[in-house]
Amino acid sequence: MHGHAFLSAFPFDHPEPPISLCDYGPVLRVRDRRGDWVVKRTGLVHSDGEAIGDWLTALRRLGVDVVAPVPHLSPNPRRLDDGKEWIVYPFVSGTNYHATKEEIRAAGVLLGRMHAVDPPQTHQLGTYETAVVRSVEWVECHLASAERPMRFYGIDPAPIRTVAITRAARAAPIAGLPLAGCSFDFKASNLVFGPAPVLVDPDHAARIPRLFDLAVALLLFHCDLPTAPGRLWTEAEWAEFLQGYFQHVTLTAHEAASWDAILNLAWLDQAVWLLGSWPEGWADPKEGAYLANLAAIDFSQFAVAV
Repeated sequence: MHGHAFLSAFPFDHPEPPISLCDYGPVLRVRDRRGDWVVKRTGLVHSDGEAIGDWLTALRRLGVDVVAPVPHLSPNPRRLDDGKEWIVYPFVSGTNYHATKEEIRAAGVLLGRMHAVDPPQTHQLGTYETAVVRSVEWVECHLASAERPMRFYGIDPAPIRTVAITRAARAAPIAGLPLAGCSFDFKASNLVFGPAPVLVDPDHAARIPRLFDLAVALLLFHCDLPTAPGRLWTEAEWAEFLQGYFQHVTLTAHEAASWDAILNLAWLDQAVWLLGSWPEGWADPKEGAYLANLAAIDFSQFAVAV
């Protein structure tokens, strides 16, 4: 279901023609006489749309800066004739991220707030007690797809493959880490910056180890955004993000001891998938530079302090 079909699925009040906001999927901006809205898919992977909507509404009531489903278009979200769940959020105006010190710290504060609050609705989300552990075979398959673009960027894929296989061979589940409601996709392209950043794409949400979500934010924060630098954070930028995050979260001793192992799991799952499955990224000079940096990441640069 695309284009104007959305307008008949939700009771908009004399809507204007929708405007596409995303190159990768149907994310539509719709203005009507009641306001400015975004219509998009929800319940994509881990949790159903109703659970995500209830969780977001609870976060908003607690003062956390995330979008939440528009109540006057209830039921919202709703399952449409295509069998998929769709949701309407308010359109959030603001600016893109430019990797300033203030933006980085504010983003850390927001992630910390999301991890610190625990409304009952969090427990409706899909729950994963441990982070996924990718097999050596899975890693080899995805890295094989990345060999040609890595060579184009002057990277010898052989040592990257050796390191990745070693990391995959030692990977193991880690039990007993604190869980939290997580967007599972916390990156600058999913935030709108103004007086404070607002998370505008929360639709991969799940209840997972918060430490894994923190690691994913480190790896993916500069992904797929033209105004972001074509690289990972620097050590100083990472420290700035953590200063914001630790305003609301204090890691347990188990989390602090598990950080290197969790970062390894996140890199094998999220980074290796991105390296092998995002040819459009490799084709863009800035995104390609970011991916090259991601492939050769030095974990020792990104410690956590407690």
